[in-house]
Order: sequence, then structure tokens, then C-alpha cells
Amino acid sequence: MPDFLEINKKNFQLFFIFSFAFSWLLWTPSFIFSGVQNEFSDIIAGLRVIGTFGPTIAGFLLSYMEERSLGVFDLWRRGWHLEKPLYLIPALLLIPLLIIISLLIAVYTEGLIPPEVSNILNEENIPLIISTFFLGGPLQEEFGWRGYALDRLQSKYNSLSSSLIIGVLWAFWHAPSFFIPGTIQFEQPFYSFFPSVLILSILFTWLYNNTNRSVLVAMLFHTSINVSYWIIPINNTSFGTVYYTILLSVVTIIVVFTYGSNTLMRKSIEKAKKEIDSTEIPSTKIEAIQVKEYYN
Repeated sequence: MPDFLEINKKNFQLFFIFSFAFSWLLWTPSFIFSGVQNEFSDIIAGLRVIGTFGPTIAGFLLSYMEERSLGVFDLWRRGWHLEKPLYLIPALLLIPLLIIISLLIAVYTEGLIPPEVSNILNEENIPLIISTFFLGGPLQEEFGWRGYALDRLQSKYNSLSSSLIIGVLWAFWHAPSFFIPGTIQFEQPFYSFFPSVLILSILFTWLYNNTNRSVLVAMLFHTSINVSYWIIPINNTSFGTVYYTILLSVVTIIVVFTYGSNTLMRKSIEKAKKEIDSTEIPSTKIEAIQVKEYYN
């Protein structure tokens, strides 16, 4: 791990304080006026969207405080950087596949009429996918949770422990959303949301680490999760979310045992170092830091 990513306890605490304070403050009007229509409804809705940028804003601010423009540029670049495109398959398809399977199991076991699911691949969902990426959580959160916080945690703890720490904080950051109509969280109880976020956090780390710290892959995975919850009617069943959590847990356990809890990566650190030593020296300072020190 690059030296400048080593955890700074004060800055790390500041990251979470800022993320929570910024978001919760701007979400407060939506919480207070929940379900109430007035002349300020559009402004309140706008504040709610802006508030969701808390983690990303905090990530860039703390990156600047620690490494000035170098840290900011590196974080931004990783938001549009992709290595090992094979990992796009689980990033984009894993969650919708698990939710659809869970929905089918629920329909069969509960004796329900099969729901209309033809709209899942409808081209009309394209605007929803785009708006979700930019304004539905991924862009607003992942530069912070994964791009900033996860890297620092992994400099001190193993990848599994880091994922769980992020998962706990990430889940509680969403707490006000459970009282705001129109959010994904409003449609489900916290006791089912919390474990699913912990499990998903592990999968986020797995994808992030195996794509050379790509924030872009994290954002795409986040988009896939949110869009799937919106367009696949699993919440219309009694136990669909239970089946989904079980399947998600099984997949995550397989990932942890296959890749290892220490780094959640298939390659060992020793092998990675040998590959790095055999490559040419990168042309830019940022690339040099990434390649030469990432596995330290």
C-alpha cells in the first residue's frame, strides 16, 4: 500500500464526521417534512440529493489535505480507470441475477402469481441507470467509502476486517433514509438492510482490490445494486429478501475462501511484487506510486 495511504487516525475520524454531518444536515428537512407537500418540496428534494455527496466530498477534501493535488488527481483518475474488465461481469450482473433467483424461489414457495418482469431489460430503464450512477448513490459515495476510507483501513487491517468496518459505518450513515419516503431504504427494515450492507461491503472490497483500486468498478457495482432493487419486485414477496440475503452470503463466503480474507485477492503479495519488479518503471509519479508501492 502506498505510504500516503497509511491511516491517519485524526484525518480518518474527520472523514466520517464530515460525511455524516454534511449528509445528515442536508437530509434533515426531508426527515422533518416527510410526506408533506409544500412550496419548498423541490428545494428539500434537491438538498437530499446534494447531501448524498457527503462521502465523496469528504474523500476529496481529506485527499487534498494529505497529498494536495497529487492525492486528488489520483483519486479522481481511479474513478474512470479500469483494469481486468472481466470483473465487470460480477460487478454488473451478480446482484440482479441473485435477486431474480430469489424472486423466483419466493414466487414458487409462496404460491404467488409470477410478477411481470419483462421491464427488467427494457430500454426505458436506461435513463434510470444513468441517473442512478450520477445521482443515486454511486458517484456521490464511492470516492469516499472505497476510494478514500477503504484504502486507509487496509493499511492497518486485513481486507475482510476493513470491509466490515466500512460496512457498519456505511449502514448507519443511511439511517435517516429509513424515514424518508422515496428512498430504497424506506421500503425495507433496518434489520434486513444492515446484514446485507455488511456482506455487500466485502464484495465491494473484492472487486476494488482485484481491479487495482478502481473506483469506477465500485460505482458500477453500486449502480447495479440500486437499479436492481428498484426494477425487480422482490419486496412484493414475504421472504424474497431472506432468500436473497442467504444467496448473497453463500457467494460472499465462497469469495472469501477462494481469495483469502487477508487481501481478498487471488494473487499473493509475493507474486505481485515479482511481477512489479519485472516491469518497466512507469512514466508518471502517480503510476509509479501505484505500481511500485501498492502491495507494500
